[in-house]
Amino acid sequence: MPSPRVQPETVKKAVSVTEAWSETLDPSRCNKRTLLILHGIRVFHKKGVNGTGIAEVMELARVGKGQFYHYFGSKDQFICEVVRYTMDYFLQRIAPYTTSLPSLNDFDQWFQPYVEFSQLPGFLGCPVGAIASELSPSNPSVRTTAALCLQRWVMALAEGLSVLQQENGAVGRFQPLEMAEELACDIQGALLMGRAMQSSRYILLLRERTRNRLAQLIQFPQN
Repeated sequence: MPSPRVQPETVKKAVSVTEAWSETLDPSRCNKRTLLILHGIRVFHKKGVNGTGIAEVMELARVGKGQFYHYFGSKDQFICEVVRYTMDYFLQRIAPYTTSLPSLNDFDQWFQPYVEFSQLPGFLGCPVGAIASELSPSNPSVRTTAALCLQRWVMALAEGLSVLQQENGAVGRFQPLEMAEELACDIQGALLMGRAMQSSRYILLLRERTRNRLAQLIQFPQN
């Protein structure tokens, strides 16, 4: 189900992706389990799942092996929790603001989180997408978790597009869910290209192309 719609006037400021990912982790503000997940998000995002040993995450969180396996039964279970926590954070802190897109005047702000993902140090892109791109059939539980989390994001995109459609009298001119699925694929592809090419160019081009496409759809003359 889509996240509950939050009107723009009820949210003063969207949480910046850049600020969120650069915030210093304070061990005194969370328990060891959460601290492991937070360090896991950053290390997996930077080095990838396959390039990260659990020992590195445990060392950063200052947690022993026994304590780690008390919280998580396996590396795959830990990865699943990292993916869930990341998407929860994104949807709760950022997406609720962007699920409302009343007009194209708000489009750049609506799209801003993905621009910021493309501008993180190292052009790291989306953390969930980065993990999902590494998965193989040998990780069914992680793959399923990533798929469900990405679907939640698609639904949030669809909600914003649905608001745009309804507010501009464009019902029937496009299908919000289908467009959201297509846009999600485009965003992940642009972020992946940006990570490989070390450039924000691809997400910026996608932003312009998407804005122009939506403008054509909502400005189509009434019959």
